[in-house]
Amino acid sequence: MITISELSVGLDGKDILLDVGFSVADRSLVAIMGPSGCGKSTLLKALIGLNVCTSGKIQIDELPSESLTDWSTSQSTFSLVPQAPLLLPWKNALQNILTATPARMNLSEATAQAKSLLARVELVDACDLYPWQLSQGMAARVSLARTLMMKSRVLLLDEPFAAIDATTRFKLQRWMLELVDQLGQAAILVTHDPREALLLADEIIVLNGRPAGARQRFKTPLRNVRRESNWIFGPEAGELEKEIRLSLEKS
Repeated sequence: MITISELSVGLDGKDILLDVGFSVADRSLVAIMGPSGCGKSTLLKALIGLNVCTSGKIQIDELPSESLTDWSTSQSTFSLVPQAPLLLPWKNALQNILTATPARMNLSEATAQAKSLLARVELVDACDLYPWQLSQGMAARVSLARTLMMKSRVLLLDEPFAAIDATTRFKLQRWMLELVDQLGQAAILVTHDPREALLLADEIIVLNGRPAGARQRFKTPLRNVRRESNWIFGPEAGELEKEIRLSLEKS
């Protein structure tokens, strides 16, 4: 269990996030929603140390809490999958994943691990393809595999499928649900899409406007229920989506 508490971030003299707190368990996914510009991506960047926190604590399992005001080894618990894949154009898919090789891993071991991750994201035949040869969906999966190469405990997903067409996005969302389960990792997802949040997340947190705090929290059904098309397109999910959209409108 990873617990974040009292997290606040200020940029250019303005408060962006104020006393945000939540927990994420292994094999679970928390979705962060809120109006545009409220600080959702800022929150993810704060967790990996790209944005400096003015206050905040992190507790990992039963260990003592650590401060988030200065970068600490606790922040290596997180790794970020950015909105755009940001693949290096002069490297093929396998080489792009290898750029995230942990320092302790030798090249032979790393190559085997990278090929295994390509198989995991269903791109086993794409090792030698360059970014310009990949579809948007394929590039998004290579980007995810590169982040998985870091072997962090919590994935930070910043709208990773936002630029992908609706049909491919729905397939990737369902695939992501399976992947989080299989890997036993936790994930924090930033999204503007209530349906994506309802499908993927065990808990949905809606932030209010700046300075942003947790306005409302929604619990979703168990993952095996959310996997069923009859649920995500059914009346219960529709009612939850309505409540989330109303909360977003008030934020």
